[in-house]
Amino acid sequence: MNTTITYYVEQIEATLLNDLATQNESNLYDIANDMLATEARENFASICQAYEVVKHNLVG
Repeated sequence: MNTTITYYVEQIEATLLNDLATQNESNLYDIANDMLATEARENFASICQAYEVVKHNLVG
């Protein structure tokens, strides 16, 4: 896993934990989708990979 993917994994996990702590509803797909909409197009594959990594970590 390269540093860009690691960065996005950390960002997604931080958002999930923040939402959990503040009791906001959180949806992994929506978080990744928001990132895809706001980040540069060249990071698309890294964000998708980070989404899969976090999803795999949550499911076990």
